[in-house]
Amino acid sequence: MKYELDRIKKDVETIQKAIGLAPSFQREWLQWMKRDKWFCLWWCLPGVIILASALFPFDRATKYFGLVPDQWGGILVALSLIGIAVGHSRRIAGKDGRPEEMVRESKRLYGFSSQGTWFGLGIAAQILLYFAWGKQHHIAFETFWTGLFVLLGSTCLVGALLSRGWVLLGYAISFISYGLCLPLAGGHRELKSILFGLMFIAIAVSFSLIQVLEIRNVEQQAAA
Repeated sequence: MKYELDRIKKDVETIQKAIGLAPSFQREWLQWMKRDKWFCLWWCLPGVIILASALFPFDRATKYFGLVPDQWGGILVALSLIGIAVGHSRRIAGKDGRPEEMVRESKRLYGFSSQGTWFGLGIAAQILLYFAWGKQHHIAFETFWTGLFVLLGSTCLVGALLSRGWVLLGYAISFISYGLCLPLAGGHRELKSILFGLMFIAIAVSFSLIQVLEIRNVEQQAAA
């Protein structure tokens, strides 16, 4: 009996896919979504590097292998971000063997579509206008930097609500929180670095939590 029910269910799912009525998230995607949940935590790595660079008692003026500690920290952060970007692009492109339907949905959610291209161009134009405005009014760098993250976070928040691309909430919450907390650091350089590192960790935690909620949603649909 169970075999016949499973066969009927597969036939129904095949018909749904053929006529475009398949749900956005499907049960067979769960194993990949659970892997992505853990991969999201790699966003903590640049944050941990920044925190270590800010808190570890280095002699800031001493050069190690030709570079001061802050320069080494910047290089390690850049390398970690490149590694995360490469791993993320491989997953979105489906090079890890995930289903084609999931690849298409992931590309939509992460902006690798025509809609995402226009959204990215809009953000780029917004940043350029913001830079021109800051230069025209001679805005101090600290004020400019704070406003930039509040602006980017607000844009991601609007994008998440309009497109239902909830992954943008990870950026929105983290960017806005960082921008609002930055003035509280005053002139303390180490505290500003700590807030910047915590922003990356907040992005990682937000991405992972959003993925957990999506997994629960798929499990509930499968149970139903």
